[in-house]
Amino acid sequence: MAQEVINIGALADDGTGDTIRGAGIKINNNFAELYATEMGQSQIEFVQNEIYTTESNSDLVLSGSGTGVVRMPNMTVDSTINMSDNEIKINTSNANLVLGTNGTGKIDIANVSVLEGTSENTVIGGTTPAAGTFTPLSFTTLSQAGVTITDNEILAKRSNDDLEFKANGTGTVTINGLKWPRFDGSANQVFKTDGSGNISYFTSPILFDVSDLTDGTATVLGSSSAVQVIDTFAVATFRSAKYLLQVSDTTVNRFSLMEAYVTHNGTNAFVSVTKGADNGNSDGSTVYETLDISADINSGNVRLLGTVNNTNNQVVKFVRRPIKV
Repeated sequence: MAQEVINIGALADDGTGDTIRGAGIKINNNFAELYATEMGQSQIEFVQNEIYTTESNSDLVLSGSGTGVVRMPNMTVDSTINMSDNEIKINTSNANLVLGTNGTGKIDIANVSVLEGTSENTVIGGTTPAAGTFTPLSFTTLSQAGVTITDNEILAKRSNDDLEFKANGTGTVTINGLKWPRFDGSANQVFKTDGSGNISYFTSPILFDVSDLTDGTATVLGSSSAVQVIDTFAVATFRSAKYLLQVSDTTVNRFSLMEAYVTHNGTNAFVSVTKGADNGNSDGSTVYETLDISADINSGNVRLLGTVNNTNNQVVKFVRRPIKV
């Protein structure tokens, strides 16, 4: 029923308005309409643009009749969540939208579309488990708790941290097809491979305790008459050394092999040279001495020295066997 308005006339008591009885009938009809909508029996209070329940702790229920629905074009919940049309969003800057359940309840979503990053070729909610297939991720820098991955570099983020690779159970860490041992070996062991990518520890017969073995090359210039350094070793580490020296003078096609024995007392160095093979007369019957060998101590190192006795460069290849102090 439409609202009935009482005609109060143009002027007071001009006789053009509703009679008292007629006005009363309209008042009764309007109240009947209100009571018909159960407003008079409700616990709802209207204040300007706000609706309240008058009974303490009671819910405010909005419902349509029959197939009717409650329509709200734009609604904000608790000043944080806004629902408009088919969109739910957060009003608070940088806040997360959290969907939670109670007890064993779950969140059921009939159809999901992820705009930033997609799960492709994977059945979600299927009855049969299946392996997921994903498009490769592309990123410039990926940062986890202790590791940063940038381009082809993996870096431990915390200062002085080790970068660790660990396999699960009896698995091994494989790098470029090489399988690394799961446990450390014994002291002084070295790595070896079996030709099939398996790396293991190995005790080498050429590892030494009080001596060492090394080699090198030096060129002693014929353009200088000064002594020149062929090799050095630390005074504090080694007491003596035996050198096997191959001297090549390619300018005149002359070659020789000799041995040099060097020792020291911490202050001075001493050397003795034993001549070996030489192509002086093509049969080795004469010695072609192209270098004068000497030794000294300089800046905590024993130096094996050479002086060229002609104008040709001499290439010295040597094997050194030092003995510790």
